[in-house]
Amino acid sequence: MDFKEYLQQAIEDNRLEMLIPSREHSEEEVLWMRGYQQALEDMFEDYTDDLDTIKREKYTFSLN
Repeated sequence: MDFKEYLQQAIEDNRLEMLIPSREHSEEEVLWMRGYQQALEDMFEDYTDDLDTIKREKYTFSLN
């Protein structure tokens, strides 16, 4: 499993925990989980964008 798959799994696990909690969470825990979810999603988006840029630059040839 690569980093992107681990990140996707963490996003999905956290999303499911918020939808179907395994236990009762305090208001602070729910707030933290929402922030964590947003941070994971932002990280995934940045990683995907950066990976696309790296791939594009790697396979873009220049005669200069």
